[in-house]
Amino acid sequence: MNKLKEYFNSLNLQNKLRLCFIFLILLPSLTIGIAYYGVSYHSIIDIAKKNILDVVVKNTQLIDRQMSYIQESAVNFNVDADMYSLLSDVDTVPDSELLIKDKKIQAVLQKYFVDDDIVTTTVMTEKFIFGDNSQLKVPVNNFFSSALWEGLREHRGEAQWVPTYVVKDTFGLDYAVENPTVYSMIQPLNPTYIDPEKPSDTKALSEDFNAVLVISFRDNLIREMFESSNSVENSQFCISSMGGEIVSHSDSSKAGTTQELPWLEHITDKTGNMVLRYQGEKVLVCYEVSQVTGWVFASITPVRGLVHNVISLQMLTVFLGILIFILAMLVSKIFARKITLPIEKLVGAMKQVGKGDFSVRLATNGRDELQYLTEKYNDMSERIQILIEENYESEIRNRESEIMALNLQMNPHFLYNTLNIINMMALEEGNEEISRMLLCLSDMLQYTFRNKQELAAFSEEYLWLQNYLHIMEMRFEGKFKVVYEVERELGQYKVPKLLLQPLVENAVVHGFRDMKSGGCLYIRGAAETDAVILEVEDNGCGMSGEEIEKAMHGDYHRIGLENTQRRIQLLYGERGSMQIMSEPGKGTRIRIRIPLQEKEKREGS
Repeated sequence: MNKLKEYFNSLNLQNKLRLCFIFLILLPSLTIGIAYYGVSYHSIIDIAKKNILDVVVKNTQLIDRQMSYIQESAVNFNVDADMYSLLSDVDTVPDSELLIKDKKIQAVLQKYFVDDDIVTTTVMTEKFIFGDNSQLKVPVNNFFSSALWEGLREHRGEAQWVPTYVVKDTFGLDYAVENPTVYSMIQPLNPTYIDPEKPSDTKALSEDFNAVLVISFRDNLIREMFESSNSVENSQFCISSMGGEIVSHSDSSKAGTTQELPWLEHITDKTGNMVLRYQGEKVLVCYEVSQVTGWVFASITPVRGLVHNVISLQMLTVFLGILIFILAMLVSKIFARKITLPIEKLVGAMKQVGKGDFSVRLATNGRDELQYLTEKYNDMSERIQILIEENYESEIRNRESEIMALNLQMNPHFLYNTLNIINMMALEEGNEEISRMLLCLSDMLQYTFRNKQELAAFSEEYLWLQNYLHIMEMRFEGKFKVVYEVERELGQYKVPKLLLQPLVENAVVHGFRDMKSGGCLYIRGAAETDAVILEVEDNGCGMSGEEIEKAMHGDYHRIGLENTQRRIQLLYGERGSMQIMSEPGKGTRIRIRIPLQEKEKREGS
């Protein structure tokens, strides 16, 4: 063992990589080959369960949507304005007028029920059958003496989905019909007339009057959908009621019969799968219970049809493993060289950097980790070189800035003196409003020039905002008023300088743009345990969701909103936030959260 270790340590990096590469290929190949046979069976079954169940669920949902649409159409048909007048006098009109009514009712039926899978749509009354009865040719007396009518009465007139039945047997016919088996939806009808001038006055048909909507279907849609999704040989589908009445089956001769289906007694959820014996062999059953009809949509797949290729796949995998191993032996040298060559170049470049030469750049071609490392080396060398140059230029700019700052110190004093002279002139003329505006402007300028820091005490920021809003109130005289709801304790906390100014300006300029008077601007501030909460709210025109999105992403009319949010994120990260709540015509409320520093928390407590 020690000799092997010494031999491995004596190899260069390229040969070490070759041995490791071969070992890492050989070990997984052997492990996979041994474990494959044990797990392949269960893997295939699990994959089949998921895939087949997904298909069954999707097919069932598609059929449910169509059946739900039929049910909704039946409800709408029942309340159709024309149906009350057409059915109200069926028992009393002469037989000659029944054909006229039949044409009118057929027109209403065609308005609600148009589907290629519908065999017939009829309205059954004890005197006449309205609609197209040419496919089934069921006499009136035969329907009202059939099990369908009795079942509808037992369920107290609720709509029923009837599994596939033999028309001839169900209605006691002594002649053949064009569609021998159908499944149906039957819905009792009780049209109600509502007087449009007096909606409270309604008229309904007599409770003794029996009218039933019968819609019969062929199982083409179900059959085509499930047959096209059966991808495994000898697989079947079966749609049945919970009692085993077959609605549709791969074996069409079973439609309309009652069968013993072993999976029905094991169904506990609306969807699932199970492995059991059916017709003498082990099968995988994936099912979904319809939310509309309560029928069970099941796919039956023989297990042997799923796993018969396991041995063939295993042999193929072994062969591919051997082939991959041989190819790995042949190309390992090339790969090892491609790995070690960039490392050797990178080591040589680092030696040059150690000597102070930052101009060395390495060529990159590829997107692997070594190329990424090479790119980062090039970036590092370039940045270090740029930083050296920038440091020199920064020293020069700092000296120039110091000279410029000395010159600029005189400008604010000249401006303050000029404002004071104008203020004295306004007082001499008796114009106190102009005087107050000048004082507000002077205080604002002093605050702006004096405080060069990013953060300022809220008490100073609050005073600046009051001065600014006074000037805006004078500018838009009578257009809006300001209400302050700010806690005194906020004065000690630090907030970003001129934080609320863009929000206030947007409210005044844009929020109140369509108002001549009646505007109200609320400035609120409160301290929480770990944050300062500031709000600006107006009752102006408001913004839609689309306008808010534009304002937060570069709308030049409201660029202050985007800049304010960016400042908060840069200063406080995810701890700070700005929320905009607005509705067109109702105004806008902007809420800012400024997290407290640990020192401020201690002082506040």
